[in-house]
Amino acid sequence: MIKTELANRSITNSVDNTLLPRHRWYPIKEGFSAKLISDDIGKLDPKRKASLMAIEPFSGSGTTPVECAMQKVGCLALEVNPFLAFVGQTKLKQIDTKGFASQRSSILKGLKSPLRIPLEDYSTFCEGKGKEKWLFNRGVFRSFAGGWASTEKCATSEQALFRLALLRAVMDNCNAYPDGKCLRYKRLKDFKSFNAGFLASQFEFYCKMMEEDIKAFPIEKGLSKIVQMDVRTLAKYKDARKFDFCITSPPYLNTFDYSDVYRPELFLAGFVEDNQDLMKIRMKTIRSHVQANWALPVRNTFGVLYAKMLKEIETKKDDLWSNRIPAMIQAYFEDLEKLLIALKSRANKGATLKIVVATSAYAGVIIPVDLIIADIAENLGWLLEEVQTIRRLRSSAQLWRHENLHNSDQELRESIVILKSAN
Repeated sequence: MIKTELANRSITNSVDNTLLPRHRWYPIKEGFSAKLISDDIGKLDPKRKASLMAIEPFSGSGTTPVECAMQKVGCLALEVNPFLAFVGQTKLKQIDTKGFASQRSSILKGLKSPLRIPLEDYSTFCEGKGKEKWLFNRGVFRSFAGGWASTEKCATSEQALFRLALLRAVMDNCNAYPDGKCLRYKRLKDFKSFNAGFLASQFEFYCKMMEEDIKAFPIEKGLSKIVQMDVRTLAKYKDARKFDFCITSPPYLNTFDYSDVYRPELFLAGFVEDNQDLMKIRMKTIRSHVQANWALPVRNTFGVLYAKMLKEIETKKDDLWSNRIPAMIQAYFEDLEKLLIALKSRANKGATLKIVVATSAYAGVIIPVDLIIADIAENLGWLLEEVQTIRRLRSSAQLWRHENLHNSDQELRESIVILKSAN
């Protein structure tokens, strides 16, 4: 197996996307840089672009399908989270900016006509009697509800853009922010510091940003498509087109539940109405977390490295913070194996598959996710080109438990597994 170090450490970091047209409309911290996509497309023969097809099983905020559309390459993208699917789909909209600008005044008027909605009394969404902390101040919450209601009369494409701008603006006025696996409350002296005025100004700012990008960077309608679905059902998906390249990043094996991280947006946009709806989304995600009572895995033959790691984990099971972790690790690789099988059946001969992943650790035992995925892929008939190490990662004490955090041999890493189809 070829394993190399890669100098460009920024390509798996989404920070650059906050400055890029369309990508910047709603950047997601967990994504990778659009440069990872554009660099690969830039190496292709320009004459081949029109006939190429990309696939993205984990669309997230739409980095791959949006960048493919910007580069005039077709892409089929999949995303299980309805909010994230909405973000990506909206970034692909091409509209008449004159009509969009003229309608904005009616949304701003709606922001000045606050509404009370049932969600105001649900959980800690809004300030209330007896609550020490809450996500949104009442003025912000009701102003958002008024603005959202005013979008009902807008055309479908314009409505999506206005709603995305509203969601980003209200999250700017949220008392918490996404941080890793959870929402973390900001260190505020006064939880009532955010107000409806700031919400309106942020909304207008994001609308103007969208107008600017749509004018300067128009994209062809229908070139990229984002479908909301459980990627594990890809083998049954009706679209029979085969792909030439895939650059993707599945959820890391870190117990992060991303449906919980974007819980506010899921509720605010009406994608879920209660925790039961939220659990339905969790049940359709790759089993990389323990927050759902998913079906236990069956497959357990993923190569020598996997078997060695699992044996070590079993010897330290008393040090694990959850007794479900061994099953989660097994289920994770079972899900990825199923995906690799489905992708192989949809790959053109010589197609490239790049998988951005990170290693993990539990009770001091490293899980070499990149190398195990490489083993699984080779066993399925994929040709392994190399495993590139992008950067070294810091790990939490919870993962290492009793290990020496300063031991360089125990570092985690972020990598790209590069595969070729031999079909």
